[in-house]
Parts: sequence; structure tokens; C-alpha cells
Amino acid sequence: MKVTIENLKLHYGKFNAIDDLSLSIGDGESVVLLGKSGCGKTSTMRCIAGLEVPTSGRITIGDTPMFDNVRGINVPPNKRNVGMVFQSYAVWPHLTVMQNVAYSLKVQKVPSDQIRTRVHEALELVGLAEFANRGASLLSGGQMQRVALARSLVMHPSVLMLDEPLSNLDARLRDRLRVELREIQLEKGLTTVYVTHDQSEALALADRIALMQGGRIVQIGSPTEIYAFPRTATIAHFLGVSNVFDCTAEQTSAGIAAHVEGTTSVVQTSDQRLLAAGPQQLCIRAEDITLSSEPVHDHNTWEGTVRVSSFQGSSIRYAVELTDHNELDVYVPARGSKHYEIGDTVHAYISPEAAQVLPKDLSADDATTEKAA
Repeated sequence: MKVTIENLKLHYGKFNAIDDLSLSIGDGESVVLLGKSGCGKTSTMRCIAGLEVPTSGRITIGDTPMFDNVRGINVPPNKRNVGMVFQSYAVWPHLTVMQNVAYSLKVQKVPSDQIRTRVHEALELVGLAEFANRGASLLSGGQMQRVALARSLVMHPSVLMLDEPLSNLDARLRDRLRVELREIQLEKGLTTVYVTHDQSEALALADRIALMQGGRIVQIGSPTEIYAFPRTATIAHFLGVSNVFDCTAEQTSAGIAAHVEGTTSVVQTSDQRLLAAGPQQLCIRAEDITLSSEPVHDHNTWEGTVRVSSFQGSSIRYAVELTDHNELDVYVPARGSKHYEIGDTVHAYISPEAAQVLPKDLSADDATTEKAA
């Protein structure tokens, strides 16, 4: 079911947790609210669920208004048919898996035969059918999170909302559950709102990512768009771009030429977008840099010395100190690439297609007028 948020504001005294936010989420769409702690993403989710009362604005689920301060509408949380999965599992340890999942249906006085059917379907969906009669206290963390998910799914929610549900799990289990969550969302056609500060999680789970800063959406788009075309250097850095340098930029016939501040280095990009006003920064992803023992290009090449070499299984990460005293973070595949030792002299090449010159931040006007239609 579609969700529409219009001009939403949430103030705590003088603090603006949500600042005039508008967002439309399509029926069956998965939207991830991504941002640092305190950016307003969880507050936005809680407003949709009815767990926070906005200062102003309008929230609609389907065609039914859930909140409208002008019309005096504020539907209570238990009447919104929204499923919530939190970071903490909130599983009752003294009950079995089946009893945990069935609890909310019993509260709603659903007939017993329907409860059994719906609980079985939900447990099958999350891969816990064989654990139905096991005590919840005997489950692993990943299994408990599946119980929490099944407890929401069994209610047949109009919207499923997940607030960093995987953050308490180990890295391998987190990766596996991301895939399972995406499979369930696609299989059931669930309208989903997912909150996280983890860019990898956002890229894996979203149809669209709404990146938030200061209670506002500063960029929204598909995972591919967000990853490849961040609007600002601040956004690029948050999305994992580790090489960010202050620069003075000029438009050329070939793209943009970036003069790295404090050095004589000039990096040519193929970016044809017009330069924005204000401070500019050169942004280069670590995985887009090529290392060689000898220079193989006469442009966009820096010489430096390997200061750190970190083997990470499928990849090697290098910290390369350049002759101009800047440092490059370089990420190369462990297989098929030459390995360098600490102290080796290397030449780092940046393709013009891989280098981006971006404004450091959005202007206040740009940030507050960013809408998602």
C-alpha cells in the first residue's frame, strides 16, 4: 500500500528533528531511509507508525489519512495496520516461537484455526517452521530476529517498517539476512520502510534510497544512482568515498579540471555537469584507482610510497603517501593484481570517468527544497 508524507515537521522545543519532509512511497516499494545518527530517519518512521505525533504535516497510507494537523486527524498506532521490527528483538523468552508470533493475533481475537494457519505461513516465510515449539530463550540472535519479523508479517501489515533490525548481528549473518529480507519483500510485494546508517545495507535492500541530513532528504534515487552520482562531497564521503580533496575547479571542453589545493596536481575529469557555486572537492573511490610500478599515463597519475598494506581476503587495501604529502586510499583485488610491500614506490592512476568534482555541501535552499515524488 502506498505511503505519502507531505511537509512533515517534528520539533522538540527548538530542535527540528524533521524539517518539512515530503516523500511518496509506492505500493510494494522498498524505501531505505539512510543517514547518520540524529538525521531524523527513525523519527520519520515513528511518525508514520503513529509512535510520534508530528508538529505539522500530513501522512496518508493508501487513501486513508493517518495524520493531518490541519484537519485534526491522528489515527492511533494500533489502527494503522503497520508492522514494526526493531533493533532489539523484543521476544518474550518464556514463550515458544509459535506463542510469540501468535500473541498479537490472540489479542485481536482472531479464531484459533486462522491463528494456526497464519502463524505457520509466517514461520515458513522466515525459515523457522521447524522451531515452532522451541522456547524463545533457546534461539540464536538471528533466529530471534526472524521471530520478530514473523510477528510483524503475521498481521498482514499494509506497511512493514524496520528500524536497524540487523545491527546486533555478526557480519556474516547480517549479510545473509539482508538477502532473505529482500527476498521476502519482493515475494510478498510488501511496501517497506527500512532505517539504517549502513550504506551496504541500504544498497542491498532498497528500490530507492532517501539519504537524510538534518531532518531533511538531501538526495533520493535508486541505489545505482545514489552510489554513482552523489550530489555533494559530504554525501559521497558518507557513501564510502575515502579520497576527498579540496580543489579549485574549472570547466574545460573535456569536462572539469580539478587543481588540488596545496599541490601542483591537476586531475582531469570527464564530468560534463556544470560546476555549482561554493567550495568544491575532488572525490575518488578507493576501488577506482589503479596502481603500477611505472607511470603508464601522462595525466591523472600521482607518484607515491606505500605506507600501509592491509590484506583483507578478496582484496588488498593500501595507504599511499604521495609526493605532495596527500594520502590516497587504494583498494585492489587480491587476485590478478600485483602486490606491493611497504616502502615500494608506486604510481596511482585515476581514470577521468572515475573522478568527480562536487560541491562540498548543498546550499540551504537546495537542502530544504529536495522532495521525493
